[in-house]
Amino acid sequence: MDIRDVLARRSDLSTFLVHFTRDIDDGKSPRQNLKSILRSQTIEARTPFGPAVSLLTEKDIESQKCVSFSETPLEYLYCLTQKIPKRRFKLSCYGLAFAKMAGRKKGINPVWYVDITPGHDWLMNPINDLIKHTRDRSRRFRRTPLSKICPFIEQMGSGLGASGYGYRKEFWWEREWRHRGDFKFFWSDLVFGLCPENRIEEFEELTRKPARKIRFVDPRWSLEKIIAHFAGCKEVLTPFD
Repeated sequence: MDIRDVLARRSDLSTFLVHFTRDIDDGKSPRQNLKSILRSQTIEARTPFGPAVSLLTEKDIESQKCVSFSETPLEYLYCLTQKIPKRRFKLSCYGLAFAKMAGRKKGINPVWYVDITPGHDWLMNPINDLIKHTRDRSRRFRRTPLSKICPFIEQMGSGLGASGYGYRKEFWWEREWRHRGDFKFFWSDLVFGLCPENRIEEFEELTRKPARKIRFVDPRWSLEKIIAHFAGCKEVLTPFD
């Protein structure tokens, strides 16, 4: 069997990379942020990621800012929009979906999750040593090759920290991908958009004017309802009268 046929049957693998908006410091709502992204055709990298962030100066931290995506399959997108304790960010229902292969061509890369659970020789120890060594030897960490790698590393694990307090950082299930720096796209790169059901008509009309109409779905819908919407079905999808 051809590998394409094998992967096409893997329902746990998504062919899309999805970015969700959220509230940010400038006071704009997730809805306003998505409109701004569509107008500029750019998702700005606002948040620094990776193990080097806590060890760097303000200027060097800029080199660690990324745009975050997820390869979660369509039927599980709603999981990403839920309120989860100890999660760093609360994602909205507003977002955009890109073809995974198109995203790879533009530099979006999977995150490397590295275990920090106590009881074994951490991979993070040599990574942290390398970061410190590079930082101490170079006044401009942001210009080193390592600065381009660190944003794609994310810690995972549970245990007791040096202070004696417990910690849990287990977000590998988000299957995150990242793009270092601002992510610029063309209308042709968009596969579909995401927004609450009562905003679908608004966003589909917004995208109709500058280019082709982009179809929008609510990430909280079932897979069947998403498919029906893409197919143009206007019937009420329910097993009851």
